[in-house]
Amino acid sequence: MNPVFKKVMYPLFFGLMLFLSFNKHSKDKQRSYHDVIWADAAGYYVYNTIWFVYGNNAAAYPDSMDVKTGDGFSLDKNTNRVTTKYPCGTAILQSPFFLTAHLIASSLGYKKDGFSEIYSYLLYVSGMFYCFMAMLLLIGFLKRHFSSFISIASVIVLFAASNLFYYTIDAPGMSHIYSFFVFSCIIYLTPLLLANKSFNNLLLFFSLVVLALLIRPTNAFIALFPLFYNVYNSIDFRNRIRFFLEGKISLLLSLLFSLIIAVPQMVYWKSTFGHFISYGYRNERFDFWKNPKLIEVWFSAMNGLFIYTPLVLLCLLGVIIMLRNKDKLGIYIGLLFFLISYIFASWWNWWFGCAFGARSFVEYYSLLIIPFCYLWQFVKNRMALKITFFAFIAFCCFINLSIEYYYDGCFYGNTWDYDAFFKLIVS
Repeated sequence: MNPVFKKVMYPLFFGLMLFLSFNKHSKDKQRSYHDVIWADAAGYYVYNTIWFVYGNNAAAYPDSMDVKTGDGFSLDKNTNRVTTKYPCGTAILQSPFFLTAHLIASSLGYKKDGFSEIYSYLLYVSGMFYCFMAMLLLIGFLKRHFSSFISIASVIVLFAASNLFYYTIDAPGMSHIYSFFVFSCIIYLTPLLLANKSFNNLLLFFSLVVLALLIRPTNAFIALFPLFYNVYNSIDFRNRIRFFLEGKISLLLSLLFSLIIAVPQMVYWKSTFGHFISYGYRNERFDFWKNPKLIEVWFSAMNGLFIYTPLVLLCLLGVIIMLRNKDKLGIYIGLLFFLISYIFASWWNWWFGCAFGARSFVEYYSLLIIPFCYLWQFVKNRMALKITFFAFIAFCCFINLSIEYYYDGCFYGNTWDYDAFFKLIVS
C-alpha cells in the first residue's frame, strides 16, 4: 500500500470517527439516558471526580448527581462515601481526557465540576482515541502474518460490521472500548516480548494485564495469549513455558512493580468498604452456572451475539482454518470463545441490560480478528468462496449500520421477539 496514502488515510479515518461521534451526540440531552455519563458509564467515570475534584466525600458533590447520572454510583449520606461497584481501570484510561477537560473548562465557559458538557465531549474523544489506537496496533500485529491489504481491510470491516462501532461512536463511556485497546496492546506486544524478554517488556506486559483486570475481571484470560502465539506443537508449547519461567527474579520483580497500578483501586476499596480487596458486585452472582443461557446469549433477539454481529460466525470459521494449519493459537481462541460464552451465559443478567448486541464480547474481537484474517486469506484465491465471503461481509455491515442509526440504547422486546428485532433493521 502506498505510504503516502496511508499517511493521509489514517488521519482522515480518525477525523471521520470524531465527526460520526459528535454528530450522533449533537442532539443528546444532558442528564438523560442518552448522555455519555449515564448509568454504568457514570459508575466507571466517577473515579476521576473522586481523584481530581471532590475526593471520596459524598457531601461535596452537586446535589443528587448520582440520581441525575442514572444511578451508576451512589452518594451515600450515611457514610459520606461515593460508592461504585465498578473497578477503576476504565477511569485510569479516561483520566488524561478528564484532566484536559478540567483544565480548559473554565476558559470555555463550562462549570469545572466534573459533569458539565465539556467532560462529555472529551469522553467522545477518549473513545475515538483508544479505538483508533487499538486498530493501529492490531494492523501492526496482523501485518506480521498477512498482507497489508487484508490486515487493514479486516480491521475496518470489524469496525463497520460489529458493535465495536456502537461502543466507540455511541457509548464511549462504557468499559468495552478500553478493554479492546488493552487487549490490542497485549497482542501487539507479544511478538516483541518473545523476541526480547527484557525487564521493561515484562513490566509493560504485566502492567497491561493488571490494567485489563481493573477494567473487567473477566479480562484475565488475555494473559494467556503469549503462551499460544506462534506455537504449532507440544514441543513449542513446553519451550514457551520454559521461556517464561527462565529468569524468575526478573519475572517476579516485573509482576510486583506492575501491581502499583492497582493501588488507586485498593485505596478506594479501603476508604469506602474498609478492606483493601473488595467485591463490588455484592448482590450479583452467576445464577445460571448450572444451566447456562448459551442459546440465548448467542441467538436471542435480546442482544444475541450472532444475531446482532453475525461477523463472528466468519471469525469462528477462521478458527477451523487455524486448526487445519496446526496453529495452536486457534485452540486458545476457540476454547476461550466457548469459555467466555459460558461465563456470560451464567451471569444473572445474561443479556447485560441495555446494550447493543452482546456487548460483553466486544473486547474479544481483538482476538477474533486473527482467525477472520486466516479465513480471508483462505478464500482470496477461491472465486466462489470469495464472492460468498464478501457478500456476507456486506450483509453484516448492513445489519450493524442499519440498527446503529436507529437504536435507542435498549432492546424493548422479549428474549425471542424477532419481530421487534427486524423492526430495528427496517425502521
